[in-house]
Amino acid sequence: MSTPSEQRLLRCIQLFHHRWSVPVVANLHTRGHCRFAELRNILGASRDTLGDTIARLVTSGLVVRPTVARTPASVEYALSPAGELVGDACVAAVAVVRMRGLVDVALKKWPMLVVIAIGRGAARYGEMHALLPGITSRALAMALKDLEAANLVERRIGRGYPPTVTYHLTPLGHEILPAMDALAVACEQVPPPCDSPQA
Repeated sequence: MSTPSEQRLLRCIQLFHHRWSVPVVANLHTRGHCRFAELRNILGASRDTLGDTIARLVTSGLVVRPTVARTPASVEYALSPAGELVGDACVAAVAVVRMRGLVDVALKKWPMLVVIAIGRGAARYGEMHALLPGITSRALAMALKDLEAANLVERRIGRGYPPTVTYHLTPLGHEILPAMDALAVACEQVPPPCDSPQA
């Protein structure tokens, strides 16, 4: 059974499941609606990856297909009312990531979620693991390495025996935390669809 903290982050985890989800929502929020080909050109994502991402966003209830198209390329997508709840936060998250040159690390599933977990007080590996349902030990270790390499997180080793290892946000990590945490809070306001997929 999941804890209230895990339940709060579950919708955010679902949003980050596909690497292009946050940029897709941000673009649809800014533009109002967009064709698949336009999104692909804007984002530079592969056809298959973007197709999977949009399908997941439609299934999760954040994106809708408001028009009937003659060809697959002319299908237009827009945010649903649930998607609009996270639209502003996605725009802000994309903006801070671009401004700080963190696109590569932000497009991975777990690193920004780990930033949120640390920002919410999870300093130890086990605490982060507990806050992020669905993360594997390997994925958490890789996310922490990515965050250290991007100068978002620092690892500290305590003096005790055995030594304790804790993780803390760097000044750069603290700069991006408000936008990421605001995105998590916005996701918490989105009701899950009846047939919500697992994270």
